[in-house]
Amino acid sequence: MFSVSVDIDANRLLSRYEDRLERAQAFLDNEVLRQSRPYVPFRTGMLVNTAIVERPGKLVYVQPYARRQYYGQDFNFTLTHHPNAGPKWVDRAKAVHFPAWLEGVERILKGGNQ
Repeated sequence: MFSVSVDIDANRLLSRYEDRLERAQAFLDNEVLRQSRPYVPFRTGMLVNTAIVERPGKLVYVQPYARRQYYGQDFNFTLTHHPNAGPKWVDRAKAVHFPAWLEGVERILKGGNQ
């Protein structure tokens, strides 16, 4: 007969991976905001410059007209500052940058960029 006993310090393990998850989410939030910027409609800069991470995983464009702009209603902007601007800017940025976002999150979860 053979038996093995394995003791795992669950709290230590959890805290180690919880930190990685938090860092990965912060990375993703910041990258989405940063790389969506060129796609955000721009007239005075108020919409793009007041975007915030409200909580991990939730980005908010705080201007009252943000929803209308996001869905392409009542557009009033120029392409001078953001030639790629238009509706659904996060979706459009995701179409271009998702592989890099995924690579960054995976790197952090594997313990990179400590």
